[in-house]
Amino acid sequence: MQNKAELTTPVTREHILKLESAMLAMPQEIDWDDYTYHHFAHGVYLRELFMPQGTVVVGKIHRTEHITIIASGTVQITTDRGVEEITGPSVFVSAAGAKKAVYAITDATLMNPHPTDETDIDKIETAFIAPSFEDLDKRIEAGEKLT
Repeated sequence: MQNKAELTTPVTREHILKLESAMLAMPQEIDWDDYTYHHFAHGVYLRELFMPQGTVVVGKIHRTEHITIIASGTVQITTDRGVEEITGPSVFVSAAGAKKAVYAITDATLMNPHPTDETDIDKIETAFIAPSFEDLDKRIEAGEKLT
């Protein structure tokens, strides 16, 4: 990763899930659909998210390793690996099974490309997103490999 400052804060899945739960219990001030853009090209789907300064999102659990692009801005990303401050442009690989909490220090644009010819967003999410860590763990126990 480029342009990042690492902090040594231990974070667990449970911390991120508690944050997500607390956020879901709050009144929704932002309709994230208004800030999410979907792009399609031959064999590639790219989800783009604009985050206004001061906002927080908790991402979904990706079943596969994937590229994360911080196209612009500065964000603080928290995963079970710790907390990192990243200023875009920056590109890095997120591990399979990762669930990220992202705080926009400045206005920021984040992107995730995925290899697929599918254009139905629900079908794309079914292919690439685990609905829960329990579901992900069951898939692993059943022999599914995270790639």
